[in-house]
Amino acid sequence: MQNNFFSCGRLPHYIKWLKRGDFVLVAVTENQEKFIIDSKIPHTTLRRLREEKKFYCPQCGGPLQLKIGHIRIPHFAHITKSRCDSTFSEGETMEHLLGKEQLFGFFRSLELRVELESYLPELRQRPDLLVNKNDSIYAIEFQCSPIHHKRLMERNQGYLQKKIMPIWIPLTPVNKLNGTKGFQKVTLPHQLQQFACGENGPKFLMTYDPLSKQFVYLSNLIHLKGITFFSKVIPLPLFRQHFPFYLPKSYSTDEFSKVLKAYHLFIKHFLRSRVLLSRKGVNDLFLRSVYELRLNLEHLPSFLGVPICGNEALKVCAVEWQTELMYFIGLCGIKVHAINRAVISDFFRWSNRICTEDALLPVLRFVRLLQELGVENAESSVKQPQLEELLYRQFLATNVKD
Repeated sequence: MQNNFFSCGRLPHYIKWLKRGDFVLVAVTENQEKFIIDSKIPHTTLRRLREEKKFYCPQCGGPLQLKIGHIRIPHFAHITKSRCDSTFSEGETMEHLLGKEQLFGFFRSLELRVELESYLPELRQRPDLLVNKNDSIYAIEFQCSPIHHKRLMERNQGYLQKKIMPIWIPLTPVNKLNGTKGFQKVTLPHQLQQFACGENGPKFLMTYDPLSKQFVYLSNLIHLKGITFFSKVIPLPLFRQHFPFYLPKSYSTDEFSKVLKAYHLFIKHFLRSRVLLSRKGVNDLFLRSVYELRLNLEHLPSFLGVPICGNEALKVCAVEWQTELMYFIGLCGIKVHAINRAVISDFFRWSNRICTEDALLPVLRFVRLLQELGVENAESSVKQPQLEELLYRQFLATNVKD
């Protein structure tokens, strides 16, 4: 990866959504010649072509109108209501059109074979871009509108069945960032979380902002609570991107140490508000666990309330379920070294949580951490340097074995 990968300017503070519609950038002429709109084509040339040629939709065959304005980028639109509206369109925006055009130009600048809005009849899908590199085919989807997780999985499955690698690039959520690069707290709706990458390492989001012509990486995601994360925000100009796309670097040990301090400060504030906002009294499982374990919320053991990869699957702050787990094994007379998947499944039922594989994995990672630290119960003590070292190791490699 380039040494200067982390440099770039500020993020824009705005995103202007325009009217949605069935807009396309590719058409065919009456001679069945493919025509792709390029913003570099002068408007005078486009106006002349509009007078001289007729354009049709490559999918439905319906007539298209070439629209040329001063605010929106030139594009084609169906003259009459078309089945393309429901079959292919998920609600186009000008950001989507602009992003597709810019990414198309990017791949061409790398001298790769790339097709824009190419229809795949066997899948009945129209990826934004199809890229061929070294005989490997990639479907690039620049996603600006919400997509249901089930539909996302269906489309991925279709691509993979045809040996096409799908790559989803969501629109940069500039309204959820503070406008600067570097380490910060971000909110990521589940719509965005489903595009997170990094199965065998720290999760990250690679997004794209067509208004500033830059990729924005939300790297090294650490879950705090709900849809709130710590992240390192890294802008990368389009002209400095590569393909396959660059992957963000993991935290250095010094960076991770600073992140841990910020994380523990968050936990401290969270615990104070947690007590004040609780409405369940003795029925609050977390507070009951703290009480029964005879713990002090101001001075919890250092191994309770630690960041664990994949914690977002449990949706709550890690300190809650970690403390409840210690209370549960104490009630059952189970030592940490004896915790396995069956015990964790029982813990999920006892704490009224749904036991999914995604939710089970972070608990397994936490148990592995405790076992390596030699923790057996809530009264155990650990050395802080060893804890930080193990947390750093598990943050870099999230594979878990039983």
